[in-house]
Amino acid sequence: MTVSSDLIYDVLRQHEPDHILLRAVFADAATGLIDVGRLNQFLQRICGRIRHIALSQVSPLAVPAMLEIGRESVPGEASETLLRETVEELIAEAFSGHAQRKA
Repeated sequence: MTVSSDLIYDVLRQHEPDHILLRAVFADAATGLIDVGRLNQFLQRICGRIRHIALSQVSPLAVPAMLEIGRESVPGEASETLLRETVEELIAEAFSGHAQRKA
């Protein structure tokens, strides 16, 4: 079943990227796995107020997040690809908003 759905996803994505099934999958993934809208609002609120400091080891504050890595699995390659693309789009949007505010 997963192989068939991945094939359908790949074909639709290539030939009909705005297909209603792809929109439904995106909406389901966005609301079922992470609330993309709330994440976007959060990123907009904190934009420009976060400092990135490279550490030589894991921060104690990061331990809970590190423990979560690998705990949740997303079945199927299509879902993973969709989530990866969504994350990349959110990051790009967050940084483009930051660059525009600095200018």
